[in-house]
Amino acid sequence: MVEGGSIDPQQAYAEAQALLAQERWAEALPLLEAAIQAYPQVPQLRVAAGQCRQRLELGTTLLSEGDLNQARYQRWINTAEERMLDPLLPLRHDWWELGATADGSPCWLPLHGGPVQLAENWPRLGWLVLRHPASALRPGALQFLEAWLGDLDDPVHDPHLIYADEDRLTPAGERSDPWFKPGYTPESFWSSPWLEGLSLWRLSWLRTQQLPLPPLHVEQRWVWALQALARQPRIQGLPHVFSHWIHGEPKLSSPQAQARAQALADHIQSQAEAIQRVQPHPEQPGCFRLQWAMPSRHRCRIIVPTRDRADLLETCLDTVWRTRGLGASALDLEFVVVDNGSEEAATEELFQRWRFKLGDRLQILQDAREFNWSSLNNRAAVGSSAELLLFLNNDIEAMQAGWMEAMASQALRPQIGCVGAVLLYRDRSIQHAGVVVGMHGGADHAYAHLAYPAAVHRGRAQLLTAWGAVTGACLMVRRELFEQLGGFDEAFSVEFNDIDFCLRCGQLGFRHVVVPEAVLLHHESQTRDAMNSPTAAIALKRLQALWGSRLSTLQPWWPEACAPNFHDGRPAGLEYLL
Repeated sequence: MVEGGSIDPQQAYAEAQALLAQERWAEALPLLEAAIQAYPQVPQLRVAAGQCRQRLELGTTLLSEGDLNQARYQRWINTAEERMLDPLLPLRHDWWELGATADGSPCWLPLHGGPVQLAENWPRLGWLVLRHPASALRPGALQFLEAWLGDLDDPVHDPHLIYADEDRLTPAGERSDPWFKPGYTPESFWSSPWLEGLSLWRLSWLRTQQLPLPPLHVEQRWVWALQALARQPRIQGLPHVFSHWIHGEPKLSSPQAQARAQALADHIQSQAEAIQRVQPHPEQPGCFRLQWAMPSRHRCRIIVPTRDRADLLETCLDTVWRTRGLGASALDLEFVVVDNGSEEAATEELFQRWRFKLGDRLQILQDAREFNWSSLNNRAAVGSSAELLLFLNNDIEAMQAGWMEAMASQALRPQIGCVGAVLLYRDRSIQHAGVVVGMHGGADHAYAHLAYPAAVHRGRAQLLTAWGAVTGACLMVRRELFEQLGGFDEAFSVEFNDIDFCLRCGQLGFRHVVVPEAVLLHHESQTRDAMNSPTAAIALKRLQALWGSRLSTLQPWWPEACAPNFHDGRPAGLEYLL
């Protein structure tokens, strides 16, 4: 777009239109604004920029607090939300809630119009509706669910547990603050459990598990739900709001919250996980901070490709070294800087200083070939005896101690493949908090450009959560697994090498997580021309050829109710409500 300091408005408009066609508003807007500044007389540029701002303003305000959020959500409810069925339609399944008779005896209360039954045993057929007293079932939700279930009763594939999206009612009775939930993955559920308001359990499955009846007292149901989840039911989330919290979820006392945290820790430990501590999250009510044990003195090789830009590399090495852990659980660090043809004297001076500072902990690997991110990192990983590999871009800046140990404690879990960090731009907006595989037909960063911390999806960007991939700008993985997969695919020279690697890990059954304790700055330009890379289109085509079927869905990582090509988390149907 820029040649000799000038801007071609037609080219800028064409590039922005290509981004608009992919609904990549945040990337199109800087192109248009730069072109408008140079050519304010071109009306098409202003129209397109206004379209971008409208789309972005809708998404960034939808799930934040305030009156505008309420207005946007109400508009979506009135014009785009899928309707429930007529609540007067007769129910064909048996639906039961737990209650008490006049003398206090537990009983089964039928929602399908049958007779009340004493709760000595499980009913033979139907579904158990576990609902918090402060959570109102949406009228017609059960009729809608019956239509979804159909007449099938497939014991091999039908779900044993169903959950759905939810929102809150204001004191005036208006719906607000929706929670669009992702598909079930253990880490996402552990950090932000979503069954308290409403969950639906197939009774025929519960009968086979020899579980006790759920307690009448709602505070005791958490332990029961964890016992049931330990039996590994087939779980299905539905992308529809089925229930409303009345005046918000109930507040827990500190002892109650601590008891829930301990029950969750016991549940995770029962699955052979080296969980060390579970604590109620101080900023996210009802959520948890989870900490895994960190084995002592594991070696980690940190690999940083670079080419000149000594200022960036200096900051990267200095902050990573200063924030390293100390003590028995600290990582034993070694650095490999891959010099991809640096020419500036400042770069060689930096190398000399850091050789003196780190001694044999630092290796400078010269590789002046044409830039290939995958090849540079693969070469630097060869010959290491370290248990962990940490791939870092040279424009990463660490901010606080403990981040590497938090990532390592996840990477050492046998179930986990790749571990990522929360990366922020200089203005503290989100650059990376997880990758949504399948977005834009390839992959994109969740919550990109939203202010951190972000409240979207109950503050998911601040919680331990699972994703389809994490960015290679800061990626930790066990060396053994990296070697098993043959490293990064060098046919992906610049783009999508991290996505392809994560997908290959996922194919083997490994999950990927982003660690909320690892929050770093990424000095990547927010206004870079996304269409300028000569390799991007080729890499996307290759990714689609290799992983076409996997790229056809964003689940379970992204809430199914959310628009598939908007990383701000807005619900589907809001895209064009201007």
